[in-house]
Amino acid sequence: MSVDTFLQQYWQKKPLLIKQAFPDFITPVSPDELAGLACEQEINSRIVIEQGGEHPWQAIHGPMSEEIFAKMPDSHWTLVVNDLEKCIPELAWITDQFRFIPEWHLDDLMSSWAAPEGSVGPHIDLYDVFILQGDGQRRWQISTAPVADDNVMPDVAIRLQKDFIPEFEWLLEAGDMMYLPAGVSHYGISIGESSSYSIGFRATSHTDLVTDFIAHLTNDLSIKKTFKLPQEALQAQPNEISAAAIEEIRTIFSQYLDPQSPELARWFGQFVSDSKVDYLHECDHPVDNLTQLQNFLRENELCLLRHPASRFAFTRMPAEQVEKTMDTLLFVDAQDFKVSELFAQTLCVQRQVELAQLINCASQDEQHLIVNLYNSGKLYTEA
Repeated sequence: MSVDTFLQQYWQKKPLLIKQAFPDFITPVSPDELAGLACEQEINSRIVIEQGGEHPWQAIHGPMSEEIFAKMPDSHWTLVVNDLEKCIPELAWITDQFRFIPEWHLDDLMSSWAAPEGSVGPHIDLYDVFILQGDGQRRWQISTAPVADDNVMPDVAIRLQKDFIPEFEWLLEAGDMMYLPAGVSHYGISIGESSSYSIGFRATSHTDLVTDFIAHLTNDLSIKKTFKLPQEALQAQPNEISAAAIEEIRTIFSQYLDPQSPELARWFGQFVSDSKVDYLHECDHPVDNLTQLQNFLRENELCLLRHPASRFAFTRMPAEQVEKTMDTLLFVDAQDFKVSELFAQTLCVQRQVELAQLINCASQDEQHLIVNLYNSGKLYTEA
């Protein structure tokens, strides 16, 4: 199937099963490694125990400990770890297979390991997700029927569906993958031990968008700008809110909440490039300039890559905001930089950065930016 066919017929429309999407796929993270990650403070993890816990569908949130794993039953439980590509950047090759969807829309790579009959229960996700089967087999029941807001299991900390009637069923084996649009109910049950990898894409509510945009607009707004009572004739009713007062509010809002404002693109770039997680990759070998960086890469036979824990995006600026060749806003982890379009494209075209090509199209300020991105861990090296 071509990418165009998938985007037109399935993306955000209906589920799809892709047999052997990743032929000969070998799970890159062992159960012990996944459990070890779950014990780390900065890792987002959870265990869901359907049977054998303190109560049905018990949820335990990380960081975990060896004692917790030692108490796990023999079956009916699942370990879930989020943001794998951020803490193990070598796994970004998996998420990079999905760059036909804008990379800034990607949320994370999540992995789950399930004991026999392990599951996280019937539920919906409010985001689009590809689920790739690793080791073992997992049976998935799917329903595209709308789910009522009150269809939730009572007295359970996680949002599971009380009533779930599957429409069809898929059996996933190593290398198989399914795509589920947001809001599609699914219920996966492990056949023996199994692992899976979920590539999830952000689903941002209108509430979050509007709230964040208003916060952005008001961040530097002077408190000295205040509502002025309209100058008009004496009101017959002191408690009445006059039409003139409402019009004054409308005038104030129209100054800031303008969808045509150039500031909208800058805010949106900062918003989508914010990783929303606190994971920080530190540079192991800081440099003072590009020459040192080039020598370090050459002497150690290393490549330069964009770190998966950082989010890169760019957009062209309106003509009235362009300064000489700096016609593009580059966003990195919610910060923006004025660069040329060629520089932004060369930096972001692939995970691996072709440093010589990037330097050739970089101004002096852009060369300083390369060094700063490397020293701050947003660009990193790998053999």
